[in-house]
Amino acid sequence: MYHILVVDDEKLMRTYLADNIPRFTDRFQVSGVAGDGLEAIELLRRQHFDVVITDIKMPEVDGLSLAKYIADNYPGIIVIIISGYDDFEYAQTAIRYHVTDYLLKPLVDQNLTVLLETIAGRLDEQHSHAFLSTAQNSTQTNLREALLEAVLAQNTALTYHLFQQLESCGLPCEKGFYMLLQCMPDTLDLLIKNRNASDTTTDHLRLNQILKALCLSHGSTALYNTDGSTYVLLYAPDSSLLPNRAQELYRELAKQTSSGRLPKVTVYGSQIVNDMMMLPYARQEIHRLAPLSLFHHDCPLLSSQTEEDEALIHAVNALSEQIYTDYLTASADHLYLDIGKLISLVHQNAPLGETADLKQSACPLQAGYASILRLGSYLITAVCGRARLSPAYQRKAYAELFRQIDLYMPAGLPDETTSRQILTNTISTLVSSPARSLSSEPGDIAAKAQKYILSHYQENISLSDVAAHCGINSSYLSDLFHKTLKEPYTKYLLRIRMEQAARLLRQTPDIRIYTVAEQTGFVSVKHFNAVFKKYYGVTPKEFMRGKNYEHP
Repeated sequence: MYHILVVDDEKLMRTYLADNIPRFTDRFQVSGVAGDGLEAIELLRRQHFDVVITDIKMPEVDGLSLAKYIADNYPGIIVIIISGYDDFEYAQTAIRYHVTDYLLKPLVDQNLTVLLETIAGRLDEQHSHAFLSTAQNSTQTNLREALLEAVLAQNTALTYHLFQQLESCGLPCEKGFYMLLQCMPDTLDLLIKNRNASDTTTDHLRLNQILKALCLSHGSTALYNTDGSTYVLLYAPDSSLLPNRAQELYRELAKQTSSGRLPKVTVYGSQIVNDMMMLPYARQEIHRLAPLSLFHHDCPLLSSQTEEDEALIHAVNALSEQIYTDYLTASADHLYLDIGKLISLVHQNAPLGETADLKQSACPLQAGYASILRLGSYLITAVCGRARLSPAYQRKAYAELFRQIDLYMPAGLPDETTSRQILTNTISTLVSSPARSLSSEPGDIAAKAQKYILSHYQENISLSDVAAHCGINSSYLSDLFHKTLKEPYTKYLLRIRMEQAARLLRQTPDIRIYTVAEQTGFVSVKHFNAVFKKYYGVTPKEFMRGKNYEHP
């Protein structure tokens, strides 16, 4: 229902309109009456009106002056002038004050009813446009988040399709530069504030809410992921802008989380890419950066920028792999030695002592034990993730880590032998887990994944779909493709699709291009043509005509 303000110096006219307008139409109610323009202005300042019906001749402030005031201050309000025949020419000048219409005295009920219904339709249209504009903005936000979700799932076909939809909304996304950020609560800070590590969901959700608000003002996209991280996709037409935008986003995030009610936040940043099809690899790169938190935990934005960092990442990953093998084989001696190598590596490159924020925590740690806690958290995550252990086993390992620290801490500062023993005992608690013996061999899992892809490559399958079929998580399957098949999932799927497309084009000369696109899992012919040319160096039509092509 719309609200009307009636303005007339004649009480009889005010009463007539106030009593009869609700009787003529159910689209309006008279929400205010005024005896002149000054009273009307006061009412306009205090409450909302959609329509003002005003007499043209009034003392103090007349109808035209009121119309001008409304046009200057409340341009969305519709103004109707009431005038006598003698004032008709006078009323016509009100047009320049955006007066919508006029009524001649004496008023005729039918004329008033028709005019009000017309105005109601006009207001409906205005509100509809406003709603559609809001909905479009909401749609764009949803599309951005859907795009990022497709990227994280490594669903390249859906990624391309969503890019096209965003471009149809007037958002230039396909051509530009991208940087993917992973924002997550600092593990050490989380553990100090919540020793049992049993319920961090609230912290993750609060972090996600903060990031979504920040990204909305930056034109970026945030998405909460089930691993407790919030991913942010940055876009810019110029690559030089992205590092500064990432730093700016972090600074604002740090301000929001500086109260101490939320844990500190670590942000991992991918390399900048200029091809949307490279975005899935950006996430893989971010996951590879996890070891840097052992060396640069005071640096808010972590990315691989130096040869030293690359060497450390490689060394930690190699040791982590060996420690995982020790865990699988229940080799306590090897586990003790390899954990020792990891401890030495970390302390040689980044001696970690007690930090200022830990001194003020509810559970202060002696110098050196903060380093053990951080290393322990990293190892627990690495082992449980690779072994696909349930959260219950992870909580069990955290509990043992704290128990070991409490056991050794009264003895003084930890030496290397103490550190080895604490971490070895912690990881050893997982050896008896039933899930350890149920893990399939990597080669068997890879073969199962390949078989599934070969049977479903013509569908819009994602890495998550294949992982679910194999009964493993997508991160583990992504690592498996790199190690076993020596290529990422997206490249493997693309190779299968391109080989099948080439076979169809070669064996069926009269086949339609759109048919080949559909049968090889592409959502559009345009996307298929672009990918095919990029892969073979020729278009599908040129390929069919026998033109020489480049085999990848």
